[in-house]
Parts: sequence; C-alpha cells; structure tokens
Amino acid sequence: MTTGSLAQLARLRKKKVQAKNNMQEHWVKKLKRELEELNNRISELEKERDNFKDLFLRKAAEFENYKKLMKEEWQKNIDFANERIIRNLISVLDHFRLALMVPSSDEVFRKGVEMIYNELLQVLRMEGLELISGSGGDFDEKIHEAIELVETNELPPGKVVEEVQPGYILRGKLIRPARVKVSKEKAKENNENN
Repeated sequence: MTTGSLAQLARLRKKKVQAKNNMQEHWVKKLKRELEELNNRISELEKERDNFKDLFLRKAAEFENYKKLMKEEWQKNIDFANERIIRNLISVLDHFRLALMVPSSDEVFRKGVEMIYNELLQVLRMEGLELISGSGGDFDEKIHEAIELVETNELPPGKVVEEVQPGYILRGKLIRPARVKVSKEKAKENNENN
C-alpha cells in the first residue's frame, strides 16, 4: 500500500471514528434530553399526586366533620323530641303528686299510686330529668318563679318559704322553673297611733 492510500485509510478511519463519536454524542444528547423530559414529567406527576393526596385528605376530613355534624344534628332532634314528651309527662307527675297529697282511706291504692309515681319519676331521671328542690334555700331567679311574697320574721328576705310546684331541668336545660313562695321582711307596724 502506498503512503497515499495509508493516509487515505487513516483519514477514513478518523472520519469513521469521528462519525461514530458524533453519533454517540448525538445519542447521548438525545438520551439526556429524553431523561430530562422524563424527570420533568416525573416531577409534574409527583406534584399532581401530592395535590390529589392533599385533596383526598381534605375531603376525608370534611366528610368526618360532616358525619360528626349530622350525628350532632340527629342527637339534637332526638333530644328535642324527648324534651316534648318529657314536658308532657311532667303534668302527669304533677297529677300523681297531687293525688298523693289527698288523704285516702285505701292505703293499698295509695301505695300503688305512689309506686307508679316513683317509677315514672325514676324513668324520667334516667332520661336526664332533674328535680329542682326549693324549700328553705335561697331564691334563684334562674330556676325559681316567685308566685307569692310571704311576710315573715322567721326567715331572712329572699328565702324560699314553700314550693308550690316543683321545677325540672333536662340535661342542664331548665324546662320548668319551680313555682315558690318567697320570704320578705315583715312590715313594721306603726306605733304612732297609740
């Protein structure tokens, strides 16, 4: 082979190597671009996933709050219905109490009425009804209704002298105040006429 052909062969080999290197550089650049695009797409998808996860968690929390609210509303409706029934049964209690105040010669009948009264009162207590007692204590306008003022020197003013009708509280809510007679200071008699 001649030097010209060797030089030409060397140039061809060099061109081939250069072409191969160019081709490799082209593929490397192309793969880098594709890798960068894939990484960008992965980042976008991760952001989208995080947004959906956040949305899911918020909706799950909203749903839990909704369930809690509905449960509370349901309980309020039940309590309201129970309150209406219990308010009506209070008058039955009053009638039993009045019947027990009337003297009776039939002790067995009286004992039966007393047992029914106590059982009804116990059932209502299990539902949250509390009896307001007033006799002897201080008058409290939040739970008492004064129906009469009684002049007396035996008790200081503002004391409950007598309970005329009991009051009731249902689960912390006053549903009927106790009707009471309240003491007031006895008016001093005027001795100037003597």
